[in-house]
Amino acid sequence: MQNNRLLQSVLINVVLTVSIIISIVLTALIFLSAGNQEAPTQTEQQSQQVSELFRPTNYIVNDKNGAQHLVMHATNAQYKSIHQYLANARLTNPLQQKVTNAQIKKVLNIKQAAVYHYPDVIPIAYFNSYYSQRVSTRKSFNFDYVVVPLADNKRAYFVNTQSKKITTVDISNINASKAWQVAGKLPKALTVNFKVVNDHVMLNYPTSFKLPVYSYLVNRRDPTTYVSTLLGTTNQLKKTTEGNKTIYTNKYSNQQIIYDSDLETVTFTDNRTTGTLKRSYYNRLNIGFSQINLLQLDLSDTRFYQSRNNGQDVTYRTFVEGLPVYYQSKSGAIHMALDKYGNLTSTYSLNELGVPVPNNQPKVTLPKAADVLSRLKHAGVKSSEYYSIAPGYEWLSNKENNVSVNMQPTWMVETSKGWASVDTFLSGR
Repeated sequence: MQNNRLLQSVLINVVLTVSIIISIVLTALIFLSAGNQEAPTQTEQQSQQVSELFRPTNYIVNDKNGAQHLVMHATNAQYKSIHQYLANARLTNPLQQKVTNAQIKKVLNIKQAAVYHYPDVIPIAYFNSYYSQRVSTRKSFNFDYVVVPLADNKRAYFVNTQSKKITTVDISNINASKAWQVAGKLPKALTVNFKVVNDHVMLNYPTSFKLPVYSYLVNRRDPTTYVSTLLGTTNQLKKTTEGNKTIYTNKYSNQQIIYDSDLETVTFTDNRTTGTLKRSYYNRLNIGFSQINLLQLDLSDTRFYQSRNNGQDVTYRTFVEGLPVYYQSKSGAIHMALDKYGNLTSTYSLNELGVPVPNNQPKVTLPKAADVLSRLKHAGVKSSEYYSIAPGYEWLSNKENNVSVNMQPTWMVETSKGWASVDTFLSGR
């Protein structure tokens, strides 16, 4: 038995070593390739950041018979194709109306359609940036679904399931039949539909489903990068320590960064007592986004995930195959909060996913959503005690080494205290 464990440990170390070498080689190739290209302008960099952060997290294909499928494991070329059809289309004449949950479900269930899903509502300006559109540039609106019928391509719909509003637009300059051919070839991994939960239409998983366990090397960002970019030069800073925390304070602006080596996070705070909080959702999101853009981080796996209090409390998460990752830190990949003066407090996880590494773990079977809701009810949990449930991945450190992490599929529940796995939530009651 001990010999088997020793052999397994050696094999794991060999695999990790090979993976690290591959990571170094790929990084070198990226830099060599980048050296042969012109440096992007600041506007191009910002546009790229918007594209990474505020693009859809899921694509749903509604078949001709009404069946709905969540797309997973698509290639970059396939995603680019479905993106290009919408980017080349012309969307005009937005008309918004207040609707019921039944009307929202009717639009989301349109047969032979492509549905673009965002985990929370985003402003139309971010959609315009990603898809090169000019929809409603004078009057902003928010949405979390875009429905593009591909049997009748005269209309498209922006759906806000929170405010219960649908904005209808005219759509032209799109070859619906070819777009449907592309959509039809996307890998349809999971069967889904839409259901009303706590008076909101939500994406529902009507059958049990299997998800793989993924393993990745973990890259750790240098905390001093945040200090130099957000606070200033060394002669402007005062450095102190408090336990396992290192505190950097700008002596002139009173802005501060706290590096927590236990949580592997950095937290930026602005302590001004003057100023005003921006009113619009879009402008509030832009405050945090401007800081992210300033840092020029690699956000290829990060997406806008959730907003609370009309943009005063915003979370970005790492996504794996269209599903969010939890427990990367206490507050996701990035968390941002604005106080009444408009001051920003932002927390960044220093951990990011590196190259994938092989594992021999079997797929995990998750129960259908109705079974999860039933389990909560039978445990005595009232519907008023939680907002929603969703499948996702838990960030679990590999017990056999400290350089890799496992992504474990699980059901999550959101309460007033934040997100937790259903198992953890129930065990704590």
